[in-house]
Amino acid sequence: MPIEPDDNRRHAELRALLAAGAEAGTPESSPRGPWEFKPGKGILFSAPHEVEQIRDDQPKRAEKGTGELAFGLAHHVGGTALRTIATQAGDPNWDVGSPYVVRAHELSAGSPILDLHMMRPRGVEICVGLGPIPALGDGLWQPLVDEAVKAGLRVSVNWPFGANPRTITGQSQQVGIPAVQVELTWECFDPNHPAMARAWSAMARAAERISGA
Repeated sequence: MPIEPDDNRRHAELRALLAAGAEAGTPESSPRGPWEFKPGKGILFSAPHEVEQIRDDQPKRAEKGTGELAFGLAHHVGGTALRTIATQAGDPNWDVGSPYVVRAHELSAGSPILDLHMMRPRGVEICVGLGPIPALGDGLWQPLVDEAVKAGLRVSVNWPFGANPRTITGQSQQVGIPAVQVELTWECFDPNHPAMARAWSAMARAAERISGA
């Protein structure tokens, strides 16, 4: 498959995504922590770790930038976006039945969910986790992988994260909602690294294909 970085165009796409991602959403609260959302149709883009969360009574580092990416992508294709805001008392991607997960399901209304995360460098820039029911990721992971490769990025499927049953992806699939977990490395959120423009534009182009936009 040919690699088509097209960095000038990708940087323009990145700027548009960042501008849209900076817009505030509608805040809501829950006993486990608040979130904000932006309504739309089709794909729901989720960023459950945008702020520090609590997993097994221990603080877990925020994945800053995933919320901007979720909101930027939703704006790009007219989808829905959901991201945590401070302060969290739990971890939506670990707590079974989390209010955040319940709200994600309500907002998606059965449409696909792309759950966005940040990972440390592991030899690939993007990992797509298919979840415990991989058939419910069919049609989602293929455009993500294809566009990542076209952008000159390294991409893996189900390694190092496959999205276990406790994750938002896993819980969504278990109620019949198509979903995948997308992990992007720190470099994909560093404006001084070429991976950022390539990764964000690849996500946007994949979202276009998935949504039919």
